[in-house]
Amino acid sequence: MNIFMLLLLVILFRYLNVAREGEFNRDYLSKENTAAVNGIFVLMVLFSHGAQYISLKGPYDQAYVALKVYLDQLVVSTFLFYSGYGMMESVKKKGYPYVRSVMTSRFWKLLFQFNVAVVLYLIVGYPMNMRFSPSRILLATIAWTSVGNSNWYIFAIFGLYILFFLSFFVLKYRNRTTTLYVGAAVLTVLSAAFVLWQIRMGRPNYCYNTIILFSGGVWWSLLKKWIDQIVMRNEMVYFGIATVVAGIYCVSYVKRWNYGVEGYTVWATAFIMVLMLITMKVSLNNPVFSWFGNHVFSIYILQRIPMSILHYWGVSEKHKYVFLILSILSTMVIALIFEQAVDAMVSGWCRVKGRLRPKQLAG
Repeated sequence: MNIFMLLLLVILFRYLNVAREGEFNRDYLSKENTAAVNGIFVLMVLFSHGAQYISLKGPYDQAYVALKVYLDQLVVSTFLFYSGYGMMESVKKKGYPYVRSVMTSRFWKLLFQFNVAVVLYLIVGYPMNMRFSPSRILLATIAWTSVGNSNWYIFAIFGLYILFFLSFFVLKYRNRTTTLYVGAAVLTVLSAAFVLWQIRMGRPNYCYNTIILFSGGVWWSLLKKWIDQIVMRNEMVYFGIATVVAGIYCVSYVKRWNYGVEGYTVWATAFIMVLMLITMKVSLNNPVFSWFGNHVFSIYILQRIPMSILHYWGVSEKHKYVFLILSILSTMVIALIFEQAVDAMVSGWCRVKGRLRPKQLAG
C-alpha cells in the first residue's frame, strides 16, 4: 500500500502550483480546484474500502495503515463541505428556484441513481449467495441499510438535502440577505438535531460525526468575502492565522475522542480550515485527481461491486495488490457506463413525461 501512496504523491506534486510570496490562489474554491481535492479523497476512500478485503500486516503497508487510522472519517470531509458550499453559492445566485429544485429534482435524481446501484448490487450478489430479507432491501432503498453497498454517506446526504430545503424555504416569501444567514443558522441547528437523532437510533459514530461539515460549507460561502479579505491581506496575517488554526487542529486531534461527537466535530472543522488555508496558497489543477473528483458519486457507490466479485474469486487473498489495481480500474469503467446509462434513463423519462403532460392537461 505504501507504493500506492507514493504514486499518489508523485501525481500530486507533478501538477502542484504554489503561489509566490505575497500572492494567493483566489480560486481555491473553484470547481476545478475542489474537484481535484475531492479526487484525492475519493481515492483514499477507494483504498480504505479495498483494505477491508485484504491483509495489511506487511512492512510495506504500515505507512498507509497509519494514514488510514489518522484520517478516519475525514476522507469524506471535503465531499460534505464542498457540497454545502456549492449549494449555498447556487442559492445566492438563483434564490428560491434553486432551493425548490433541491427537492423537486436533485433529491429524486440522487435517489434514483442510488437505487439503480442497489439493484446492481442485488443482481451481482445473488450468484455469490448474498441473500437479504425484504425489509432489509426496502430500507436499503433509502440507504438506511446495505445490500453490500456503502450506504451511510448517501443516507446523510438524503437527510441534509431535506434539511437544506426546509431551512431556506422561507426565501419563497422573503428573499433578503439576512434570510440567508437565518437559513444557515436553522440548517446548523437542524443538522445537529439530525446527528442527535442518529445517536438515539444507535447508529455507529461514523454515520454522523462529519455531518456538520455540510453546514460549515454553507457558512463559508456566506462569509467567504470577509474571510478572504482578512486571511489574504498579506503573508504575515496569513501565516499568523495559519499558526493559530494549526494549533487548534493539533490540540483537537489529540482530544478528538474525549468529548463525544462534539470533540470530533471540532477536529473535523479544524481539519477543513487547515485544508482551506493550504489551498489558498497551493493550486492542484490536476487532471488525474479532477477526473476522480468529477465522478465521486459513481465511484463511491459502485466500488464494492468489483471488490466483492474479486474477493469472492479469492483474488484479494492471493494477490492483494492485483486486487486493488483491478478494483480501481474496474470501478472507473463501471462508473462511466453507469453514469451514461442513468443519464439515458433520466433523459428518456423526461421525454416521456414531456409528451404525457399535454394529454393529461387536455383530459
